[in-house]
Formats: sequence, C-alpha cells, structure tokens
Amino acid sequence: MSRAMTRKKRCVHIVTIMCLLSGIYILWNVIGNMIPRTMPVDFDISLLQELYFAQKLTPHDQKEPLRRFGYDIVRSHAIKPDRSIPDTRHPSCSSNTSDIADRLPSSSIIITFHHVDSSVLLRNILSILTRSLPVIIHEIIVVDDGSSDESDELLSQLPGLKVISNKQSQGRGVARVQGAAIATGDVIVFVDGLVEVNVNWLSPLLLRLMESPKSLVAPVLDTIDYKTFDYLPVPTLVRGGFDWGLHYRWEDVPFRFQARPNPLSPIKSPALCGSVVAVRRDYFNWLGKYDDNSGARDTEDLELSLRVWMCGGHVEIVPCSKVGVVHFKGEQLGISSVSFNSYIRSARRLAEVWMDDYKRFFYAVRPSARMQPIPDIASQRKLKEKLKCRNFKWYLAFVYPQLQPLIYDEVAYGHIQQGDSCIDLDPGQLPIVAKLRTCEVDKDSQEWSWRKKGVIVSSGMCLTSDLMNMQGFVVVHFCKDIANQLWYRHGEKIVHQDTNLCLDGRQGNTGLLISDCIKDSPSQAWNISTEKKSDNPELAYFYSDDDDVDHGDVHEQGQL
Repeated sequence: MSRAMTRKKRCVHIVTIMCLLSGIYILWNVIGNMIPRTMPVDFDISLLQELYFAQKLTPHDQKEPLRRFGYDIVRSHAIKPDRSIPDTRHPSCSSNTSDIADRLPSSSIIITFHHVDSSVLLRNILSILTRSLPVIIHEIIVVDDGSSDESDELLSQLPGLKVISNKQSQGRGVARVQGAAIATGDVIVFVDGLVEVNVNWLSPLLLRLMESPKSLVAPVLDTIDYKTFDYLPVPTLVRGGFDWGLHYRWEDVPFRFQARPNPLSPIKSPALCGSVVAVRRDYFNWLGKYDDNSGARDTEDLELSLRVWMCGGHVEIVPCSKVGVVHFKGEQLGISSVSFNSYIRSARRLAEVWMDDYKRFFYAVRPSARMQPIPDIASQRKLKEKLKCRNFKWYLAFVYPQLQPLIYDEVAYGHIQQGDSCIDLDPGQLPIVAKLRTCEVDKDSQEWSWRKKGVIVSSGMCLTSDLMNMQGFVVVHFCKDIANQLWYRHGEKIVHQDTNLCLDGRQGNTGLLISDCIKDSPSQAWNISTEKKSDNPELAYFYSDDDDVDHGDVHEQGQL
C-alpha cells in the first residue's frame, strides 16, 4: 500500500513540474511578444543619403553612360535616393501583414553584388530600409564579390552593415553562402545588387515561410528600365521556367493557377531566377545550401529550385511582394568565352546530378557541354541520396509538365552495344561507316535514338544500309525517310526492314554489316541502354519473340 502511495505522489510531482514549466514557457512567449523587436543596429538613413549625393561621375561616364555597367548611370545618379515608385501590388495586399508583424520571423537581408554602380547599390539599401517594417529586419549583410571599383571604401562608411569583400569574384552562389554563414536571422533573404524593393515587400515573404517552412519563395519581379530607370510593373502574371538548354525563362502562369479563388495566394513555380529569394535559415542549411563547390555560375538558383522541389519542398512566387530589377544591356558589356564556359560547366553539373536520363535532351541542345570537364559531383549525388530526393521524371510529371521532351516518338535511346563495345562513328564526310568502339559515357557519337517509325538516329544522322551500293556495310547518312533506313527489333536482334537481314558486329572494328540472321549469334545480339517494352501496339518496329510477323526468307541455321 505504501509503495502505491509513493508512486502516486511521484506522479503528482511530475505533473506539477510539467505544468510549471508549461506556464513559464507560455509567460515567456507572452512577454516576448509584448516587447517590440527592433533592429540590433540603428541605420543612419541620413548618412546614406549624404553618401548618395557625394558620388561623382567621371567624364568618361558622363560621355558614355552605358559603357561601364550596361545601364545609364548618368540617369541613375540624377534620381533622388528616396524617390517614390508606383505601388504595383493588388489593392488587397496593403493590409495583408502589417497587423501580424510582431509574430513574423526575423530576417537577415544578404545583398550580393559584383560590378554595380554606387547609386544603384545605395538606392537598393535605402529602399530596403524605408519600404520594410523595421521590426522584421534583424541585420543587413553586404557581400562585394570582387568588384573592381571603390565599393569597399563606400561600404566602410556605412555603420550598421556587415560587410564581406572578396578579392576576386567567386560567383553569386559562393557569395550568398558566405553571407549566410554569418547570418543569424530566422529567415535568409538573398537580394541582388540591381534591385529596388517596393512597398512592404518583405512581410508577405516572411508570412509565407511561417505558413510553409519548407519553401523557397520569391516576389513578383517588376522591371526598372536600364535607360530611364522608370519603374514598370509586369503586365501579366508570370512564373519561372527553363528550357532543355537550362536557360531560365519567364512564362505565363497556367490558366488553372490564374483562376485560383484567392488572387493573393502563392503561385507554384518550377524555378526561380534568384534576384530576390527568401528561405528559412535552418531549411537552407538542411538542404545543403547553394552548390558552391563547383565554380558554378548562373545556374545556382535553378539548381536550388530543382533540389527544393525534388527533395520535398515547394518553390513559390508571392504576389503581394513586389520588387523592381534593373535589366541591363548585357551585350554591351560583352560575354567572355571564360564566363560562357563556366556557365556550360555548371549547367552540365546540374544535368548530371538532377536530370537522370533526361540529361540527353540537355546534351542535344548543348552538344558543346560534353567538351567541358565535369567538376566532382560525388558530393551532390550523395546529398541527393541523403535527402531522399525524387527523380526528374517525377518533377516533369507533377511540377513541370509543360517542359515537353524534345523527342515524342522515341522507343529506345542511349548506347547500342555488344559487351563493352558500342556503335560509334569516326569523324569524316558522309556517308560514314558505323563501327564498334569501346563504350564511353559522354561520347556524342555513341548516343542513339530509335524512333517509332523505325529510324535509328545519332546527331541528326540515320543508320543506313543498301546492299547494292554499300556491299552490306552499315553507314550513317542524312535521314531521308526511306526504306533502307528503317529497322525493327526482334528479341535481341536489330533487323533491317528492307532486307530482313540482321545488324552484325562480327567485323565491328572495320565496320558493321547486315547479314543473314542466325539464331543465338552473339554478334547479332544488341543491348540498348533504355528500351521501352514491346507490348505497346504503337511501336510498329518493336516485336517480341512471340509476335506473329512475316520476317521473309531466313536461312535454315538461323530462324529469327
């Protein structure tokens, strides 16, 4: 009896302690919400304005205002630092978040820039300070990514900013990771240097991340004209996408999203361009941050967008957040072969890590990518496995069905091989004899696409055989949609439709042949990297061993 009473008293004590702890926790939160949050540093806006007016233009800049940056810096310097811009938000946005500001997560604003005029940069910082609720800005971090002008001296005069200066440009992804490494706010907001934010732009982003913590969110991007610096709202609602060459593009929001009941609700976007991106700091770290170990440039936001979607998160555009971006004339500055090669390398890395078998469409659009070395992708593939990410086929089906495959009638693709040898082509003038060579993973001339009508294609050329003119050799020639370029599948064999002879690799080093079909002949057995099943009646040139098909005359020793 005494033991039972002891246990009962112990339970009562435990419950009492738990109640006390719960009360303390609730009281702490109540008091915390009663105390207004303020920015840890008092930003001197008047000093920013003084510095703005102190910036001088060189005679060369005044004579050629577009030369140095690709936008009119004479016009930019003539604009007041605290100029008014049109509020381009939906009318219902004005009171959307101001009443819950104290409950929103704190934010670390990370501004990264390379080669940006001082007037544009200062107007960027001023717009953030004057068009945001101060209570939600925890800190502003500025990363100068190897600018060649006097940016360091300018930034050193701005108390309250945390400044990181790179001696040489590391790329936007690396610069953002550097800023994120010292950030302490709940949410990281990455902002490019060529940005001017609109009224109350930040609160809707933070609200959405409070509602959906595993999201990558961005504002609607308006345009700032590179000549006049007029602030121009986007005429229609758009979202981010890309093509098979991995070039970012804006596209109309599908009708089913435009017709959503609440026009202020977030818009699912296949990708974000990254001029302004917000993400919870803990989620950003869990995701593995930006891919900053690759020397990647210009694909970091697309890569992060794919990673978020495929690893369980969402990528969204928040309509009540509006930001203007200077779209400068890049062609006036010129694009070096070095920067282009860097882009191709990073795009190839993205394709190899995230696109699975669909990467061949990237290589079809960007064949020069195969000439670029791939940085080490082992760590990214390991991260993909660790995060239990879905595949690219899922992404196309459920996130971006509008990105249609380049080839609609394909029934097989990849290497056509015997053992460790693949059908390959030597360089030269057409027609070129097809041969067997040691298989190589990234060799264009070993990539083949077998179409529904029966042609087998590589780099736009078709496998062809003409007994009269080619003495049984198989060559590659211009695709002409003629009978001697049509083939069908029977078991492991590849059969020439015009002659009912089999593709034969017994003289593969010299050249492939068509010859009498011989049962179980190893030189007539072919594996294809990816092959669709033969039970689809539409695949007219793919037959199983049980198909009732007239294969013409065959030799006694070789029934098909």
